[in-house]
Formats: sequence, structure tokens, C-alpha cells
Amino acid sequence: MKFVRSDSPEVARGARSAKTLARQHLPVFRLGLVLNLVILAIAFVIRIVSVRAAFSVGLPLFLAMNAWLLWRARSPRLSWIIKASADQVYIRLYVGFGKAWQRTETPDVMVLDASEIAAVSSRTIEVFVYGPKPRLVEWLMIKPSQAAVESVSDQIPSFLRDTSRPDCWAPYLNERVYWTGEQRLSVGWKLCHPAVRISLQRVAQVCPSIVIGPEERSELDLNNIWHGYGKGPDAQQRRMLAEAKSLGFGPDCVRLLNIYRGIPFRECAAYLAEIGQEEAGAERSAVNSA
Repeated sequence: MKFVRSDSPEVARGARSAKTLARQHLPVFRLGLVLNLVILAIAFVIRIVSVRAAFSVGLPLFLAMNAWLLWRARSPRLSWIIKASADQVYIRLYVGFGKAWQRTETPDVMVLDASEIAAVSSRTIEVFVYGPKPRLVEWLMIKPSQAAVESVSDQIPSFLRDTSRPDCWAPYLNERVYWTGEQRLSVGWKLCHPAVRISLQRVAQVCPSIVIGPEERSELDLNNIWHGYGKGPDAQQRRMLAEAKSLGFGPDCVRLLNIYRGIPFRECAAYLAEIGQEEAGAERSAVNSA
């Protein structure tokens, strides 16, 4: 097991011959909404001076920007999440491109020999944020062998360990990829396709030696957290909020804490970050003492 860069010759050779098991689906409209609004605003300002000038400037910009967005969303080089051959599995930790990414040496691909994977499974969490209707969150859980974990325990990137941080390392995935307390790699499946269960079937076809574990299901009910205006959540509720934040429901929690607990809006984000850091610290302490 090792962490490498996606532009390294090793990954370029291996990933080229490997079969893509999962891709990232990036909605073009959402990806380019702000940029297109900026272009329309520029064209509207120019229109005050000349309609022809607004058309001649705005249209090429609009077409060029959306052509880039289509390429960005459809690019096989940037959209793959998991690739596999009979011997190796490549897992994309985050998508990076551009000059800033080229200057850094941060690894963005995890390479596992098939023999180093103890099991692969799916995890579904029903999150009751507010009200009776749950929201489903799916993960792909990868359990490396103990020998593989021990060989690279000091090389695991810090951004995979810290679950209290926002998704700043995955801005183009809109996902969370992190190393759990059970020493498993957890890959969010919010914008990935095909579905995680189909991807597991593909893993079994490409790598027959990998064990497919049973599906995990759990729920997180936050409905009772919002009762008690003016009071702070207790220890158990803080843990639940930290888990909800790690699952991607931080903005929902900020809004509901402000409305129903009376916590000032500007303090809610800092409050969630604080309890997230507390839980991440407790998790690291538990792992180190194990």
C-alpha cells in the first residue's frame, strides 16, 4: 500500500490498463452557475454602451466557458475515482489539476495490491436532520490488511486523518475521503456513479480475490437536538453533531442551531468546528492507545 501522485509514471502506466470501476458525476449546470452569471453580468454592463459589443464579447465568453465546463465534467483523466486490475486497485483521494496542484507534492492516489485488501463493503446511513424524512448517505468502505496498514501508518496524509476539517481537499469531488478510527478508508458516494453496490460487483469481477463484506446500515437521528432554546447541546448531542458534520450536514446544523438553539449564526460554524476537532482528537487518542 502506498500513496502516490496521479501524474506519476507508475500510475499513468497502471491506471491506463486498469478498468474504471467508478467515476465522478459533476453536474455541469451547478459547476458553472456562478461563472455563467458573472459572464451575463459583464454582458449586461457592456450592453449599456453597445448591444453589439455585449453580444460580441459575451457570446464567445459564454461558449468558451461552457466548453471548458463540459470538458472538465467529462474528462476521463479527471473524473475517475476507482480503477482496478487483477493485481492492483487505484483510489483517487481528491482531484487536482492546474499550476497550483502541479507545484505541490501532496499524493492524491492510493495504490493497493489486491492481496493487501482484507475486504470491501458498502455503508448506508439514514440521517434524520429535521423531521421524519431521512436523507441517505452512502460510503464505500475499504479495509486494508493489518500488515498493509502497519507498513504505511506514518505515511497516511494528514488530510485523510482529520475528519474535523471541511472538504477543502476535495473541492472538485464534493466528497469526503478519510481514514476512519477502524483503520478503514471511507469513500463518500454522493456524486459517484454507478451506485456503490454495482461498483462492488465490478470489484468482484475484476479482482476475484477481494472479499466483499456485508452491507452496513445505521441511522443518525438529530431531531431531538434542536429542543432547548438558549441551551448548549450535551456531550452525546455534541458527538452526534460532529458525526453529522463529518457526513456533510454541517450547513444544515448551523442553520438549525441558530433557529432552534438561539446560537448566533456566526458562532455556529466555529462551534461545530470546535466539537469536530474534539471528536477527531478523541478518535486519534483511541487509535494510538489501541
